[in-house]
Amino acid sequence: MTATLDLPRTPLARQAFDLAAAAEEPYLFNHGIRCYLFGRELARARGALPGEHYDDELVFLVCVLHDIGLTERAPSALRFEVAGADLAARLLEDNGITDHRVDVVWDAIALHTTAHVHESPVFRRRRVVEIGIAQAGIGFDLGGGAATLPPGYTELVHRRYPRLGGGRALTEAILAQALAEPGKAPPMTLAGEVLHQKHPALPYRTWADMVDANRWGD
Repeated sequence: MTATLDLPRTPLARQAFDLAAAAEEPYLFNHGIRCYLFGRELARARGALPGEHYDDELVFLVCVLHDIGLTERAPSALRFEVAGADLAARLLEDNGITDHRVDVVWDAIALHTTAHVHESPVFRRRRVVEIGIAQAGIGFDLGGGAATLPPGYTELVHRRYPRLGGGRALTEAILAQALAEPGKAPPMTLAGEVLHQKHPALPYRTWADMVDANRWGD
C-alpha cells in the first residue's frame, strides 16, 4: 500500500482531531498529526498494518492528544503529560468507552516522556503494540533518527503539516507552563528539567534536598 496522509475517520477520532485543532497552537497540532503519520509508516515498514495488526484509532488518539496537557483545555495541578492523559481518558469515557482502551491511551500519554520505559523488553511484551507505534512516531518527529520511510514521505508530511518551530516551540510551551505553574514542573520530570536549564537561578528542589528533608534523618 502506498504511504498516504489519510487520517482515521471514526467519530471518536474526529472528536480528538477537533479538540486538538481548537485547543492547540498550529505547531503543536501539526506535531501530533505528524507523530501519527510517521508512527503508522514506521509500523508499516515492519509489516504491521493499521486495522489488521493494530488498532489504528488508538494510535491516532494517543498521537493527536499526547501534548494536550500543555493547553488550557486540560486544567490541572499535575504535570502536562498526566493532565493530558486524564483529559484523553475522559474523552473516551464520555463516549461510553470504559474498557482497556482507556488504559492504553492513558498509559501511552502519561509515560511518553519517561526515559527507558518504551525500551524495556518487559514493557514491550506486556503492553499493547499501539503504545510502541505511537511512541515511535513521537520520537521520530522530535529527533528523526536512523529509521527510513518511503522516499519523499517526510517531505510530503512536512508540506501538509509544517513544523512551525518544531522542538524549540514545544520547549517554549513547556517552559511557559512551568513558569506560570511551577507545581507542574516537579524535579526529575521533563518540565522540571527544562525549567532548571532555562532558569538555573530559580529555586529547584534536588534529590538531595528531598533526602535531607525526610523525617527519618538518614
